[in-house]
Amino acid sequence: MRKITILAVPAALVVGLLAGCAGSPASSNGTVSDNTPAASSTPKATKAAAATPKFGQAYTFNSGLKITIGAPEAFTPSQFASGAAANNIKMTVTVVNGTDKTITPAIFQFTATAGGQAGAEVIDSEQHVSTWDSVSNVAPGATASYVVGFGFAGAADGVTVTVDPVDFVSKPATFTS
Repeated sequence: MRKITILAVPAALVVGLLAGCAGSPASSNGTVSDNTPAASSTPKATKAAAATPKFGQAYTFNSGLKITIGAPEAFTPSQFASGAAANNIKMTVTVVNGTDKTITPAIFQFTATAGGQAGAEVIDSEQHVSTWDSVSNVAPGATASYVVGFGFAGAADGVTVTVDPVDFVSKPATFTS
């Protein structure tokens, strides 16, 4: 009888902890907004769109960090670029630091897919693509922009880009066309 009691207490604690870890359906990772002065969507539409912002829209994480990824455009990497493939795209990322801490965009993780294939990050120092040379730290309230690029062996149609701010709190946001 004593062994059952000893095992029941830890089991109850584990069940309680697991129940507390489950996210509530009402919780949100952030919000999507157009970069236009007039809001044209209802709060319900904004929450529904929060999981997949469009290129050109701003996505604000609950921390206050706001990221906009511009529309992908084809480019030809320079001779010594790494990650270049048959089809290469680049896009401008704008970061607005709405948090109370300095952030370092170089630690953000970007991934891209197109047509079911993963893109390789293109690093091209001659064209300042994915080099982070222009952005080191962004102070609270400040804004910074830089360019990221990806190479695809196949067509780069229907590209999606996921950004993870690696702040151990926010969930990644995926931008689409």
